[in-house]
Amino acid sequence: MTIWNGDKLVVCTAAVVAFLAGCGGGASSGLETASSSGIESAQTMLNARSTLGVVTGAGLAVQPDRGESWMSPAGKTSDLLYVSDAATNDVYVYQYPALKLTGTLKGFAEPQGECTDSKGNVWIANTNKREIVQFAHGGTKQIKALSDPTGYPLGCAVDGKTGDLAVTNIFNLHVLAGAVLVYKGASGKPKSYKNSSQYYYYFDGYDSSGNLYASGRDPSGFYILSVLPSGKSSMSTVALSGVTLSFPGTVTWVGKSLVLGDQRCGGADASCFYEASISGSSGTITGTTPFTGACDVVQASIVSGKTVVGGDYQYCDYASSSVDLWAYPAGDSPTKKVTGVHEPIGSAISN
Repeated sequence: MTIWNGDKLVVCTAAVVAFLAGCGGGASSGLETASSSGIESAQTMLNARSTLGVVTGAGLAVQPDRGESWMSPAGKTSDLLYVSDAATNDVYVYQYPALKLTGTLKGFAEPQGECTDSKGNVWIANTNKREIVQFAHGGTKQIKALSDPTGYPLGCAVDGKTGDLAVTNIFNLHVLAGAVLVYKGASGKPKSYKNSSQYYYYFDGYDSSGNLYASGRDPSGFYILSVLPSGKSSMSTVALSGVTLSFPGTVTWVGKSLVLGDQRCGGADASCFYEASISGSSGTITGTTPFTGACDVVQASIVSGKTVVGGDYQYCDYASSSVDLWAYPAGDSPTKKVTGVHEPIGSAISN
């Protein structure tokens, strides 16, 4: 199968469509392409409903995991790292920073992006069930589920001031172009926001003033970053200078810097973070955090401004996928890693 990766067609061999990641991995949506014959035009991949793989109920490529969730007693009293695995349909829970597996949440249909609120509750985008589900810190039963009425949720972010939950729809069921859905107070029905220049919406993050930023791709397949200013009703493009980002990933804030993940750093099978100084609708890249040896870090978290935590989906070679810790902002090789995951996508820290 093929995907449009910024400025070129990439041939991938993964069983699940690699539409949301660099190639063969990353945030795969589980939505099958209608064609298995090989190369298609970039315009077809971007605009045709059939090749985007919008599925009906019978077309789901991944079935929900029906196993039983578990959590060790230590999970309730420790800081926890949640990592979603789109291949196993599980969310693995680790004690942080030891990275000791302390629990597994089951019953998902391709879990992907994650975020936490001020109470330590964890929100998880359950993409193929078109819902966002919430778990209490160390809990094994969901305490809330919000339906996505228009499309396929991929990422999420919580406004620290209002408690609003902003969910990115990679694309929608009918109009195809995605959007950001904001659930006021993390409840009820959402309000949709979009930038007319952005087509796909990947991950998002709030700053301390309530401005929301969302990474994605424009109709030609190129990276784009949008902002929804606090109190406004429409999104606009953030003009970035200093570096050309290749493939959308993490969006988060550290201090006064917006941190943007690139799943194909420099257009290669590599991942990195860029730090950006933002002023209004403009941004300047001021630093880079490389993840040496990492193939695809889809959505990672930064803890206390000192440590990056997340999964490395190793579709590039024969290494095993892993959950890693990196020093921030130095990056380079992991300071700690554990294996046992297959397609790690999203991550969140719950204190």
